[in-house]
Amino acid sequence: MEQKFPPETRAAAYPRVSTEEQRLRGLSIDDQAAALQAWADRSGIKSVTFYNDAGNSARKPYHKRPAMVQLLEDVRAGKIDLIIFTRLDRWFRNIAEYYKVQEILDEHGVSWKAIGEDYDTSTASGRLKINIMLSVAQDEADRDSERIRTVLAAKRERREPVSGHVPTGYRIEGKRIVKDPETEAGVGAFFESFLACRSIERARAAAAEKGVSISYQLASSMLAKTAYYGYYSGVEGMCPAYITREQYEEIQAGRRRVERRTS
Repeated sequence: MEQKFPPETRAAAYPRVSTEEQRLRGLSIDDQAAALQAWADRSGIKSVTFYNDAGNSARKPYHKRPAMVQLLEDVRAGKIDLIIFTRLDRWFRNIAEYYKVQEILDEHGVSWKAIGEDYDTSTASGRLKINIMLSVAQDEADRDSERIRTVLAAKRERREPVSGHVPTGYRIEGKRIVKDPETEAGVGAFFESFLACRSIERARAAAAEKGVSISYQLASSMLAKTAYYGYYSGVEGMCPAYITREQYEEIQAGRRRVERRTS
């Protein structure tokens, strides 16, 4: 039978998933949120505020998890009575960080509930169980990190893209990064023009003539990217070059001279 809470209880729901976890295990922020809301409804809780930490690992220090930071600010402001999450490893996979946050919760009289697991922080055996489960979760996270690093290293060795994002002027085709036929001419004209006149505005105009719109901010970012001479994700030759390495170094030297003159 579900534990009943006073309807005025102010609950903070904390669903969390890292990007890699969602890809590997099919975890979902939306599914967690739905489960937390359903549990709150059954428990008689009327006020539920969600703090969604999507794309953040439970191994991260708590102050580097944006939703966690906001949640703790509201704890300190006296806006929260109870924190709910689906499982303890959604809350933390790092014993030291768990106790840092637990100290804040204790100071402000805020309790927590893992709706899919049974924990009791009021007894020594209950706290021991939490330590054991956090140790298991931390070890699992360490193993996952090692496996991910191994997979990424193997991809780099094969010159395969390590993510679905590539710079403007490229696209992923099969397991290779190639020049994007739709933007290749514009990006090529952009670099050719910049090398000739050292003007971002003229380089943007050259790209626009080829049908490729490049904002000033994007243009500045492109000029700094090593991918355009083929060095990407820490690997030489990861993608086809638009410029040579010597031209890249020449661009960086010129931009540093401009920065010194204007500083």
